[in-house]
Amino acid sequence: MMIRANLMDLYNEQAILDHFDTQSLLKNLLESKEVHAQVKKVKRSQELISEGESTDYVYYMTSGIASIKKGTNIFGFIGAGQFVGFDTLFLNESSTYTIRTRETCEVYVFDRLEVMEYLFSLQEGWIFFYLVEKEESQRLLKYQHFMRLKGVARLDAMLQDLADTFGTEEDVIVLPKCFSKQCIADYTNFSLNTLASLIKELRREGFLAPAIKDSFFCLSK
Repeated sequence: MMIRANLMDLYNEQAILDHFDTQSLLKNLLESKEVHAQVKKVKRSQELISEGESTDYVYYMTSGIASIKKGTNIFGFIGAGQFVGFDTLFLNESSTYTIRTRETCEVYVFDRLEVMEYLFSLQEGWIFFYLVEKEESQRLLKYQHFMRLKGVARLDAMLQDLADTFGTEEDVIVLPKCFSKQCIADYTNFSLNTLASLIKELRREGFLAPAIKDSFFCLSK
């Protein structure tokens, strides 16, 4: 705790964000002689981490999208540039959620013990844990905020957030086709019938554009 307090004196919040982000961690892991990474393509609908089970691996997403699910509820998504598996790194406890690929993903696969030993060897290793944990906490807080919204307001906010993160701009902002109606229903915690009614309302308002061949959800600019 004393070391952590001293480091907090050395690094302000902006310095931490500038020098200890996930890209820096990935670069350090790939350059370390003690850490051996493998590149792997993971097909759609495969579990990287399963709720209630421990894992021997840490993953880094280089492409694709995966969902974060607890029980029957999806409460977030992970895309390129994010680590998976840090929550159980220290004690190798059972995971509290499932990470499932929504489309074909490419990942770096790291041995959990090698990553842990590498981070323990760094004086500032705890900062990387802090940032990953902070990211996970922010994701959960955002989802809790969404769940306090009702009806159209909730669907509007959650689709806009997905568009900001995963959307591609054409004549409209297109969400990847892995965001199906069932996926969005699970994420927004609406039944399919309720979701269908809300989609019609958002289309009448002009927020949602007509679906195209490869995507059901298209947002007007």
